[in-house]
Amino acid sequence: MHAPCVCCGRYDHGREICPPCAEKIAVTPWGVSGLDCGDIRIPILWREAYGGPLTALVVQSKYHGLWSVARLLGRTLGSLPRPWLGSAPIAVAIPLSGSRLANRGYNQSLMIAQAAAAAWNIPVRRYWLQKIKQTSRQASLDRGQRQHNLLGSFRASRAIAGQRVILIDDIMTSGATLREAITAIRQANGTVIGAAVIARVGPMAPTRMHFSQHHAAHRLS
Repeated sequence: MHAPCVCCGRYDHGREICPPCAEKIAVTPWGVSGLDCGDIRIPILWREAYGGPLTALVVQSKYHGLWSVARLLGRTLGSLPRPWLGSAPIAVAIPLSGSRLANRGYNQSLMIAQAAAAAWNIPVRRYWLQKIKQTSRQASLDRGQRQHNLLGSFRASRAIAGQRVILIDDIMTSGATLREAITAIRQANGTVIGAAVIARVGPMAPTRMHFSQHHAAHRLS
């Protein structure tokens, strides 16, 4: 028996995504938003607004052990224009704490990063960013609690010094996780030139824009 479409659950000749769902994803708007990180503003490439056709797949990949879905999400993200100007960066996924990784058995953000980076033809560095503090789940906290919850929770390897970095995660809500990761990388003398996520919660960019255009508009390189 053929496997069903991962989006709608219908059987369609064994295709991972049936044609109607593939078309829905293809026409879903993507864009770029800016994230204020102290003295800098980081462009965030997002594949859809939260609640779009890919959001349910993020939940499947995150909590139901569907590795193939995480890789599919990564390929979908990697189908967007390369999110940088100048020389190619390295990709770094937002890590899980050791205990959460042990319980879950995998990091869906790393799988997304690996597939997206393969599409963009850039390397992934798995151990250059670590989560060193167990934190409460961000989804269970209000906006004010999220930043405090993550303070000092990441540590970057000294190998990241002098490197240009694209951070990759599954969902961006308040941006607290990305801000803390960016802080850790900057403390290790790395440079985060942008980030990419599957779904973005909150206000969106008003128009679809190539990452390079947005990047230039904010004078980032």
